[in-house]
Amino acid sequence: MVNIIIDGNTFKVSQRLTLLKAAEECGITIPSLCNIDGFHHNCDLCDVEIEHHGTVKACRIHPTEGMVVTTTSTALIQRRKHALEQILSAPNISCSVPPCQVACPADVDIQSYLYFIATNQPQKAIEVIKKTLPMPLSIGRVCPAFCEAKCQRKLVDGSIAIRQIKRYAADIDLASLHAYTPIKKSTKAQHIAIVGAGPGGLSCGYFLSNEGYNVTIFESMPQAGGWLRYGIPEYRLPKAILDQEIDIMCRNGMTIETNKKLGTDFTLSSLQHNYDAVCLAVGASLASEMHYQGTDLNGHYLGVDFLKDQMLDKHYTIGKKVAVIGGGNTAIDCARTALRLGADTTLIYRRTRDEMPAEVYEIEEAEHEGVKFLFLTNPVENIADDNGHICQVKLETMALGEPDASGRCSPKATGEYIYAEFDTVIAAVSQKTNTDFLANETTELPMSRWNTLNTDEHTMYSGVDNIFGIGDFRRGPATAIEAIADGRKAAQAIDVQFGGNMEKLYTESFRERNVARGHLIRPDHVDKLKNIMRSLLADNNSTDIEAQLEHALTHVMRNQMSELHVNARHLSFNEVEKGYSHQAAINEAKRCLSCGCHDGNDCKLRHYATDYHVDKQLIISGLRPIIA
Repeated sequence: MVNIIIDGNTFKVSQRLTLLKAAEECGITIPSLCNIDGFHHNCDLCDVEIEHHGTVKACRIHPTEGMVVTTTSTALIQRRKHALEQILSAPNISCSVPPCQVACPADVDIQSYLYFIATNQPQKAIEVIKKTLPMPLSIGRVCPAFCEAKCQRKLVDGSIAIRQIKRYAADIDLASLHAYTPIKKSTKAQHIAIVGAGPGGLSCGYFLSNEGYNVTIFESMPQAGGWLRYGIPEYRLPKAILDQEIDIMCRNGMTIETNKKLGTDFTLSSLQHNYDAVCLAVGASLASEMHYQGTDLNGHYLGVDFLKDQMLDKHYTIGKKVAVIGGGNTAIDCARTALRLGADTTLIYRRTRDEMPAEVYEIEEAEHEGVKFLFLTNPVENIADDNGHICQVKLETMALGEPDASGRCSPKATGEYIYAEFDTVIAAVSQKTNTDFLANETTELPMSRWNTLNTDEHTMYSGVDNIFGIGDFRRGPATAIEAIADGRKAAQAIDVQFGGNMEKLYTESFRERNVARGHLIRPDHVDKLKNIMRSLLADNNSTDIEAQLEHALTHVMRNQMSELHVNARHLSFNEVEKGYSHQAAINEAKRCLSCGCHDGNDCKLRHYATDYHVDKQLIISGLRPIIA
């Protein structure tokens, strides 16, 4: 054993170890790719400065008595940055993030967890997922799946069922004796208050409690869950599943106090005074009203209120013929809910089907279940019967004009009208945040003209004292996955503020997509495949051929998840999607083309390139020369 000095601190180390390994055992990390295939001690990242010896490679020298080592200096930082630029410019280097992950607001390492499912390692898959997404049971059921829209397999024969595989992994984890919970770090002194127990607030609290912080979430409603509980119907997300997920999230000490409303039971100023950090995740659960004649009549409801009532007291009663106004996911949920309550339901939208912002899958399911659609129409008057109850709706025919700010063609009134018989109208056009809690508040928050909180996009910090804001309160009405993404960013920023070491995400691509897939992307891919298979099976009878084709295509085509039969959905709120079987999930995951770096978010090269601020545009474009 010898004594050496590393960055001013003395350590006793073994002479038999390389300096690189000796430093690692002392808790000092020297950048290195030495043990990664393809580099073979030539990465030039582990260079250090040794007194009287100059710059040497830590992987090629052994400690000697009295050795004085410097691992970080201006010269070393610049040297490593140039080395990384050279490495990343090599044609055989892969350091890209796959398109599916780029599209995911929460930066879930999709390619990695699909690999673990494909190789029958669901526990490892759930550990990967929960690094960035702590609610896979819920999100695996309700996410709009931005990832699938960018999946490269979609250009071959159909996108990977990423959302449904996530649900499969989460269901397997839930069914195990001990659902995965990260090891909690040592308890910290700071107390964090979060207002709102929706997906954003819960996720922020989850990550902070895992880091050892004392987290309290205040929720105005009787139960936690936010929009996942009070806006997503039971047939999409069973609340027993949501309850179990929230219980798992609280295992590391996060506490939730329900029926505690900001501005009524406590003030923002009191939270600022009593807590070290405050995160506002108050959501957008207030319905936006439609302003046209007759909206004050009996039988007219707002979509948000209607869905919330279904989870609470069920005071709202609907008639036999229901009109739902709107084209978003909330409108679809209202329509499918009304249908299950026994109503003849029509969804009315002022644009065409192509412009509907609702997910295509949700639209198709509503249509499949029996919801009717009336496009290019808009209500202008609810007409009452003798009892003051809606009996008819006057609708104006619309025409599409030029695209508006949303990119969709704007609807224009034609002056032509039709009348339709309805006894209930549910207007589900938009939502907003209730900011009444600011009315008598001494703290002034930076609010936008849309009545949302202005925050730093990367840290969620409001710029005011110790207040952070996430989810719909800063974005306006958005998705649960986006709120969860905000929750992690806020947790990371709060942890940094208190000197913590929460695991950093490395999601910058320093190369374009690594693997060329163009040879696979052919519109006639499946037809050609079937013809080849039929020729190979030519000696069999036709029944056997089709059976074998069906079997083979389960390894090629997207596996359709089994669902509750449409006849069983009427008057029933049982969950529609039944989940994947074990083999179906594996087959589906194997369809992944692995478009990104095989090490996923654990790619050391990506970590170093991010930490040393390598200009990714320099590498991707190849336009600027690399300075040696």
